[in-house]
Amino acid sequence: MTPEWQQTISEIVSSPGVTMVIGAVDTGKTHFCTELANAGVRAGLAVAIVDADVGQSEIGAPGTIGMAVAEAPFESMSQLSPRRLYFIGATSPIRHVAECVVGTKKMVDAALATGSKLVIVDTTGLIDGELGRKLKTYKIDLTRPDYIVGIQKKREIEGLLAPFEKIRSMRTIKLTSSELAHPKPAEFRAARRQTKFYNHFRDCPGHIVRLESVSTWNTWLGTGRPMKWQYQKVIEDTLECRVLHAEVTGRGIFVVSEQPCNQARLISLQEYFKTTAIFVVPADAFTNLLVGLADEDGNVLEVGLIQAIDFKERFVFILSPIRTVSPVRVIQFGSMRVTKEGKELGSVRHDL
Repeated sequence: MTPEWQQTISEIVSSPGVTMVIGAVDTGKTHFCTELANAGVRAGLAVAIVDADVGQSEIGAPGTIGMAVAEAPFESMSQLSPRRLYFIGATSPIRHVAECVVGTKKMVDAALATGSKLVIVDTTGLIDGELGRKLKTYKIDLTRPDYIVGIQKKREIEGLLAPFEKIRSMRTIKLTSSELAHPKPAEFRAARRQTKFYNHFRDCPGHIVRLESVSTWNTWLGTGRPMKWQYQKVIEDTLECRVLHAEVTGRGIFVVSEQPCNQARLISLQEYFKTTAIFVVPADAFTNLLVGLADEDGNVLEVGLIQAIDFKERFVFILSPIRTVSPVRVIQFGSMRVTKEGKELGSVRHDL
């Protein structure tokens, strides 16, 4: 560890608070967070870590923001068990800025609620462009950390720190990237996520969740009222495919088909129902979909993987390490599909 890092860590430990660490990929953010947490533990502080790096999660499964309490020194954050989770449902903040910002704030609040005096927030490496600026700016503004530690190779995060240098309640600190931080190719990061997913779902039991017993988030499924069979028949005849489920939502019509349908004939349906908000998705789009399982307060209990939805009997079959689904009252639909072996299958959109 460089003298520059050591001095910063000593200063934060001597006057602890919420510390957010930002920087590009491969600058040593996670290593700094680990060193800071261990220094805090050795100093007798109550230490919590919020892992907001959804793509390379150490605490919890990929696609989540995890919070853990460090009760003893550790070598890797992956050794820590999550006390709380916030489900994002994707391994990139792109298209999920709001979820990442809100999730980070909620996990910091959860960390403070444990009585932790030093709360360390590790973040994603997305810092470039308008999206990177918005993600970091709103995350900092909402969380209001006592310290913002920016780690950079040259001067790439100067513009991200500048807006907060005059904020009285925050202290911005600029550090040089660790020489131990080596570039990791995208293939390495993908393989690491695959291993994390595999370990999470390995030997998981299957659970049946009745749709009538839960609310659904981030999907139109289950948010409207079922369509009458006569209208469902019109949809089947027009799209030339079997319809498993159809409901009227606040904005239009949500349809689940047995197989991919003739999308070219969607215009005829729009004219018939006098709405352009018709969303048709094949049933296999739900297979291997990442989901969050939450309790009656909306707090995530565990991450699961949909294997099938029986629209006639109204239940979802989900793989998850959760012991029982009896406390589950919310299924939070993610936007990525992944096999139980950890292979990523791509993204899914749920909006009309």
